[in-house]
Amino acid sequence: MKTKHTLLALAFILMGSILSFGQTTSKKDSITKDSSAVKVKKVTKPKKRSFYLDEKSKGITERNFNTKCSAAVFYCKRFDREDMIIFKVYERISFGKITPKQYNQLRIYLNRKSIKQTPENHKILIHYENQLVGFKESVESCNLYNGKSLKENFDSFNKQAKANGEYPFESIKEFQRYVRNHRLEFHDEEKYNQEVATYAKQQNNCIKRIETKFETPVYYMVGDNFNYPIKNEYFTWVVDQNVVKNTFMKANPDADLIVIKPNGEYFIKSDFLPDFVLNKLLKKENWKQYKSDWVSSKLTQHPFGVGIVEDIVRPYEFYTSNCY
Repeated sequence: MKTKHTLLALAFILMGSILSFGQTTSKKDSITKDSSAVKVKKVTKPKKRSFYLDEKSKGITERNFNTKCSAAVFYCKRFDREDMIIFKVYERISFGKITPKQYNQLRIYLNRKSIKQTPENHKILIHYENQLVGFKESVESCNLYNGKSLKENFDSFNKQAKANGEYPFESIKEFQRYVRNHRLEFHDEEKYNQEVATYAKQQNNCIKRIETKFETPVYYMVGDNFNYPIKNEYFTWVVDQNVVKNTFMKANPDADLIVIKPNGEYFIKSDFLPDFVLNKLLKKENWKQYKSDWVSSKLTQHPFGVGIVEDIVRPYEFYTSNCY
C-alpha cells in the first residue's frame, strides 16, 4: 500500500518542481527528501480484541450478544482490560434450585448468625449487599482526588467505569454536577448518619410487612463491611462468611434479593422488583407458571418479557411501591 508520502512524491514528479518553505526546490531534491520520509512508520497501539460471553460465560458472536442485551431477562456489561475488551451477558432475574439439604444448612447458618430463628419449612428472604462502607472509609476511598483537576478526575472516573462495565460520564459538565452532589451527599457525616437511620426505618417497615403477612423471615446480609453501622435501632445486618455468596452469587454477581423455598427452589434478582410481584412469589407455593414465563422470555429473547417477567421489567408510568 502506498503511503501518503509516496503519493506526494509522485505528485511532485508530475509537477516538475514544488514550492517548499517559500523556496523553489528541484525535482531531484524533492524525490530524495520524500522517499526517505516513507521509511518512517508511525507506531500505533495494537487494537484491543473484543470477546463476547453469554450468561453462562460461553463465547458468542457480537450479533447474538446484541440480541441478548435487548431481551428483558438480560442485562450486559463491558469490561476494559489492558489488552482486550470483554462484553458479558448477565441474567436480570433467574430461577434455580439447591437441594433441600442445602436449604436446611442455609437455614441453620442464618439462625446461628442472626438473632432470628427460622423454623423448618419456611420460605427465606435475603436482601444482600456486596459491601457496606462507613463514613470515614467512604470519604477516604472516594475517587475524587482533591489534588487533581476536574479533567483528570473525569478521565480517571471514566477509565474506571469502563473497566468495571459501568457507564462513563458523557461530558465534563455532567461530571461536575455529579462531583458537587456527591460531596454534598456523602462528605457530610451528619447527613450520612441521618440517611443510614432513615434507610433502616424504611427497611424495617418492609421487614415487618413481609414477616407478618407471609410468615417469611427476612435477613439483611452484607458480603464485606467496612465499618458501616450494621446494628441499628430496628435490625442488624448479618455479615456473610461467603456462604450465601458462593451458593447464589457466582452467576449473579449483582443480585440483591433471594427468595428460597424449603424444597430448594429459589428466585434471585438484580433489578427493580415491584412489591406486588414479590407478594406473588411469597404467597404462591407453586412457581411452575412463573418459571415457565421466565423460560419463555429467555427462549424468545422478547424485549418486554412474558408474564411475570413483563410485570418486573415494565416501565411504570406512576410510582410503584417496592422494597427491593
